[in-house]
Amino acid sequence: MSIKDEAEFLTLQRRVRNAALLLLFAFGVGVVGYHLIGGPEYDWLDAVFMAAIILTTTGLREVIPVESHVAEIFTTAYILFGATAAVYTLSTITAFIVEGDLTRGFRRRRMQKQIDALTGHYVVCGAGQTGTAVLRELRSTGQRCVVIEHNHAHLQTIEADMPDVLQLHGDCADDETLAKAGVSRAAGIVVCTDDDKNVLVTTVLARQLNPTLRIVARATSERVGTRLRQAGADAVVSPAQIGGMRLASELLRPTVVGFLDQMLRDTNRNLRIEEVLVPNGSPVVGVSLESLRLHEGGTGLLLLATRDPSGAYQFNPSADVVVAPGTRLIAMGDPPSVQSLRDRVRVS
Repeated sequence: MSIKDEAEFLTLQRRVRNAALLLLFAFGVGVVGYHLIGGPEYDWLDAVFMAAIILTTTGLREVIPVESHVAEIFTTAYILFGATAAVYTLSTITAFIVEGDLTRGFRRRRMQKQIDALTGHYVVCGAGQTGTAVLRELRSTGQRCVVIEHNHAHLQTIEADMPDVLQLHGDCADDETLAKAGVSRAAGIVVCTDDDKNVLVTTVLARQLNPTLRIVARATSERVGTRLRQAGADAVVSPAQIGGMRLASELLRPTVVGFLDQMLRDTNRNLRIEEVLVPNGSPVVGVSLESLRLHEGGTGLLLLATRDPSGAYQFNPSADVVVAPGTRLIAMGDPPSVQSLRDRVRVS
């Protein structure tokens, strides 16, 4: 929940609380007033009964007579004041529930608790067309994610299409909003808003909140991309450049592009090209790639390349290559198979 949403919810809470206190005050005035009017012949319970029947206008039997002018004037004023307080309180509570303020408030708080419990998740800043595509890919690969968006319409679309995605309404260039999204505990963040300045500020704040966070930012030009890298972005993506490459690929190698599209859209297999880091102390350190037997056991993983700790790639590596700590295995397969490989290389 953004700072603005939190302030609005607290204001609504104060409205209801103030209305309830006004009604309670009106009831107290009636109890004291009728106790003074009745005198020693009537106890406090009689005064409470009189205040209740006058305030609720039920018209039951009067236990304290209001025959004197003072009693009549007090009762008339009390009816006007008490009825106004009761109607105001009832209308405030009704509006609070009917308009959805109470429901939205509880939902925002429940969602914030779910976000607070996340660790190693991904944050997506911006829920436009690009951000929505990022969210779909993260969900299809089983990743936990949080989206930050200031546009209510975009959030409503996300809620309808992807109800399991946690949302925050606010400005991603605000450090408190990023903190509420759990950036300090996240594994990565994607900044894909349309405003280059907003992307730059968000990148700087995210890096300050989490020095080990992987930051991928969207840039509209090469100059902006250079600034984003200097600000701490690990990777910069230019939609114009990617679009140009796609157009050229469709022209020169349509079959390859069709294969990749089919791989991404196949809902039955859901194939992806993933990378798996081999940490220091992993049980597979020191063994050959052949011993991993990635293609056996029904996993169907296809090892495409490896990247050693120095950053050098080896495409279609030979079976006798020995796995070293810090090696990244680049394989193609479905998410369960990739997760199985991650479990194998994890340090126990």
